[in-house]
Amino acid sequence: MNIIVRYKLVIIIAAWLVAGCQAAMYGTGADLNKINIGMTKDQVLTVLGKPVNIGGDAVSNTEKYFYRKMGHVTDMFPTSYEIVFKNGKVIKFGEATSVIGNVDSLKIDVNQGAVNTISENDGNAEILTPQKIHSKSNSDAVAIIIGIQNYKRLGKADFANQDAERFAEYAHRALGIPKSRIKTLTDADADQAAILKTFRNWLPLQVNKDKTDVFVFYSGHGLPSADGKSLYLLPHGVDHDLLDETAVDQRKIVAAIQAAKPRSVTMFIDSCYSGLSKAGDTLLAGAKPVTLKNADMGYPPEFTVMSASLPDQISSASAELQHGIFSFYLMKGMEGGADLDKDGKITVGEMHKFLTDNVPRQAMSMNRKQEPQLVGDANRVLVGR
Repeated sequence: MNIIVRYKLVIIIAAWLVAGCQAAMYGTGADLNKINIGMTKDQVLTVLGKPVNIGGDAVSNTEKYFYRKMGHVTDMFPTSYEIVFKNGKVIKFGEATSVIGNVDSLKIDVNQGAVNTISENDGNAEILTPQKIHSKSNSDAVAIIIGIQNYKRLGKADFANQDAERFAEYAHRALGIPKSRIKTLTDADADQAAILKTFRNWLPLQVNKDKTDVFVFYSGHGLPSADGKSLYLLPHGVDHDLLDETAVDQRKIVAAIQAAKPRSVTMFIDSCYSGLSKAGDTLLAGAKPVTLKNADMGYPPEFTVMSASLPDQISSASAELQHGIFSFYLMKGMEGGADLDKDGKITVGEMHKFLTDNVPRQAMSMNRKQEPQLVGDANRVLVGR
């Protein structure tokens, strides 16, 4: 056989092998044939796996998952595809209509698979980089994470779903909690019954008496109880005319956790008690204002509670950060920013100092005042490396 012909044959075979490996790595565009309009995010993730990128548009309230797939098994390079969601369900999908890295009005920065969404209007905006975290595992820890952005009867809690979904990653990476021991509830999955059953039924099965560390994260709307002595967490289907019957009194959550007898409890609450939404709008039109009378609410000694603001302040969300301000800097602190003495550990006190340095500054840029609060042991180690 002519040596030139042989050389060409070798090149063709090599190309086929590379293409085959690419197809095995990325999958092919035919995978999108399994996607249908109306699918949920979880269903899409089951079919296509984790996206290489996530983007969105705050104006149209849409979110995009980006995938790289081989258009055909013999192609040399992958094609970018996008799945567009609205209210958590697929509204369209196909080849990407915008370049990854400049998605509609948002800019996406990919770093080793991490998803970072920042405003295109500010090239200096901070981003989250969870892939930089390397904390030790805590196999005897458990997390319950709740985020409610789209309410059935109330206005939106901006970016609350993103707060919860991203915090789940930080619970695993920074707090060392096994993924199998992280329970995440968002939107319609976070109704009153689901929340109470999670604390009363699911949690006790995960707790070893006096050994397990429990972490709770909540991002969504909140209100003081009618007597001003406790906080209502507002589930997806809450009815403002039936708050006592349809909201979740935080005292019930505390009691359920206590009954499980964990070693420690840490709660992160990105909600406010002022009767205003994260956007600053009145939460319940015509409602009589109620003031929270006791900010620490008599938490048991094993509880540490970090909350987003004072009772009369708004717990703001930032379009620039694409998160609640408190949630964003809580996660940013877990990346190492809150390790103020650089000893490889982050105490509750260090995290609180980091939050009180950064959250008010960001809120001030929105002409608001927001001061994070701490109840509990400031010396306890929150993140250990």
